[in-house]
Amino acid sequence: MKTAFASGVFLAAFLPSLARVEPAAPPPAAQACDNVIVHEPLLVFEIVGSTLAAQVDRTLTVFADGSLKLADAELGGPGGCTRAQTTPLEVLALKQALTQAGAAILCDDPQQVTDVPLRTLTLLRGAQDARAHTFSYWLGAGDYALVDALLEQFIADHFQQ
Repeated sequence: MKTAFASGVFLAAFLPSLARVEPAAPPPAAQACDNVIVHEPLLVFEIVGSTLAAQVDRTLTVFADGSLKLADAELGGPGGCTRAQTTPLEVLALKQALTQAGAAILCDDPQQVTDVPLRTLTLLRGAQDARAHTFSYWLGAGDYALVDALLEQFIADHFQQ
């Protein structure tokens, strides 16, 4: 009986402090910003993995303003990074061609392969608050053939190999 009474007194002592706890206010809505520097990434294409001949690690980043970056990492060396510039219209045309080829809806390639580097494409909206769609595939064949051909041709057109 003494324990119940003591528990009641203890709880009663804390009720006023519990009553004053107010729920947290909802976070403020995100404020829309003026996009004065249009340099958001539009797509990232990565090829990474091993082949019988070598290790491959290459990343293409395409920005909405037409800036391009191709980075290669080599297993035994420092690797390198090459920058190029094209027009915003040309990168938009690439994104539209990739979308028409299915890049916005393709899923990861379920097949199992060996000695082939993994290719991963991430398409972004090219805006300040960008949603993305990412998928990976092993071979530029089947559903992935046109997407892969468009990316490889874009690299060949803008970077000296």
